Amino acid sequence: MPVPAIKTAVKEAIKRIGGIDAAASVVRVGRSQLSDYGNRNSPQTVPADVAVALDCCAQHPLILAAMAHAEGYFIVPAHFGEGHLPRDMARFTEKASQAISKGFEILEDQRVDVHEAHEMLREMQAVKTVAEHIMAGMSKIISENKPHLVSDTPEAGAA
Repeated sequence: MPVPAIKTAVKEAIKRIGGIDAAASVVRVGRSQLSDYGNRNSPQTVPADVAVALDCCAQHPLILAAMAHAEGYFIVPAHFGEGHLPRDMARFTEKASQAISKGFEILEDQRVDVHEAHEMLREMQAVKTVAEHIMAGMSKIISENKPHLVSDTPEAGAA
């Protein structure tokens, strides 16, 4: 299990929050426990409730994303806002093109090593995130049962 990545994520969350004292003030555990959660030499790992609290304060799912990745999953935001379909489609095309280019680059030597697999996963996650954003927008149109006006200005898309 990739515990080192989770420990690195804990340290990053604590850093973003403003340090170990600030982090300790928002979770149910103390400074030494938090330190152990980020220490690769400690067998202790951060509990889910503490991870959620730290991620919320860090304003990014650093620890939860590392935990999901350790189990073979990725997290995707549930809410993306209104969006702008033409811009989102352009982003999808760009991200897909980057992923395809990276895939061909990785396959040049006819082998995929672990580092390259990680690179490809990151590229594909970017494509998936944009696709999920577009799918959320289409689902909203369907659930509201009304058309979405599209033009070349972002403001016109919110009809």
